[in-house]
Amino acid sequence: MRLLTFKIPRYDEISLVPIEGVTTPNIAKWKNIGDIGQIISRLLTYIFPITGILTFIYLIYGGIHLMIALGDEEGVREAKAKITGAIIGFLIVFASYWIVQILEIILGVQLF
Repeated sequence: MRLLTFKIPRYDEISLVPIEGVTTPNIAKWKNIGDIGQIISRLLTYIFPITGILTFIYLIYGGIHLMIALGDEEGVREAKAKITGAIIGFLIVFASYWIVQILEIILGVQLF
């Protein structure tokens, strides 16, 4: 007795073509997406630069907070925590980028 038997279709098996006679210019772009690996590969090219920019902004925010603290111990502690968090976040993003690069070499798959 199979209660939960269903097949999850691949993205290229899903037809996004609208009803006959109706055309949408963006459908051709979405029809050739491919599988989940290609989607992740396309997203990674945007995620790494965006996280780098956000890290830089957060570092500036922590620096401004440090200057505004004016020696207040609690404010300085919060500012240092923000700067430390930004640096740790940058290191995580940097390490994940290189892990992805190493996995490309080991597995022989091109992600970018």
